Amino acid sequence: MNAETPSISKRALFRALGYEPHEGQLLVHRSRAARRVLASGVRFGKSVCAAYEAVAAMMEPRERSIGWCVAPTYDLTDRVFRLLVQIVQTHFSHRIRILSERDQRIVLTNFGGGTSEVRGKSADRPASLLGEGLDWMIVDEAAQFDRAIWESHLSQRLLDRSGWALLMSTPKGPGWFYRMFRRGQGGRDPSYESWSSPSITNPYLDAAAIKVERTRLPEQIFRQEYLGEFVGTQTESCDLCLGPSPDPIGTVILQEGEDLPVCIECGRPTDAGGRTVVGIGLDGEPRLLVIVESGMDETPEPLPDALGGPIPASNGTLIARP
Repeated sequence: MNAETPSISKRALFRALGYEPHEGQLLVHRSRAARRVLASGVRFGKSVCAAYEAVAAMMEPRERSIGWCVAPTYDLTDRVFRLLVQIVQTHFSHRIRILSERDQRIVLTNFGGGTSEVRGKSADRPASLLGEGLDWMIVDEAAQFDRAIWESHLSQRLLDRSGWALLMSTPKGPGWFYRMFRRGQGGRDPSYESWSSPSITNPYLDAAAIKVERTRLPEQIFRQEYLGEFVGTQTESCDLCLGPSPDPIGTVILQEGEDLPVCIECGRPTDAGGRTVVGIGLDGEPRLLVIVESGMDETPEPLPDALGGPIPASNGTLIARP
């Protein structure tokens, strides 16, 4: 079985457990992508969402399955693991074979009579992340991880058993988590799916209190912590097209009707060879001047939204910035 062919109905299971996921959580639960990336505001309910994803994975009728809950520290791992223990003890106590909160380990008899195991892991001890293949993995506060932890210690665990991963965090600007999120946007990688969900998606939060926080916090902090937005990513480099870069002059001339190629990884404009055409201006910000040659009496066609909104000029050209 792989991530695309679940053998139980999550909807039916959650209903039986009395769990009613809100709209933002449902997006995650419905996904069948091998890599699921959730960037959310604070108090969105991502720990609850992750715990029920883990329960659904554990109860799948398989001969044997194993999954990990991973976070930067054991204290952070315990947030999801503690919820998982509560759910298991409340609804599946008769199926428990081993439950050790100290060792952060649960072993259950799943719906097929097989053995399902989950372990809590901490990234502050990378040596403990080596070893066995996994069927699934939940990575909490992923933005706090070093990229090497994912690439050298975690992702390989999923290869042998075609496992899936849910990576979630409050966004923390540029970095590897942002790149993972970006891969799940706009169909750039069909094995990835990603969501940016504000805190207010959780219907149990006080909207008025969040509105007050907006008046107290700097705008960028509020956008990051409560709107679940990545801040300061304009100059985040792309591994594929290498943009934005100080090398390109940041100017492109197109003939009317000609399409501007974009990078399949980051969505920024490229040349025909797939190299970035987005430069870096003197202010350190990305810069791209797009000139579309057209007749003086014609109305230029709009450029893609990814370019930041075209500005028609009086001489029939279009100027846009990424």
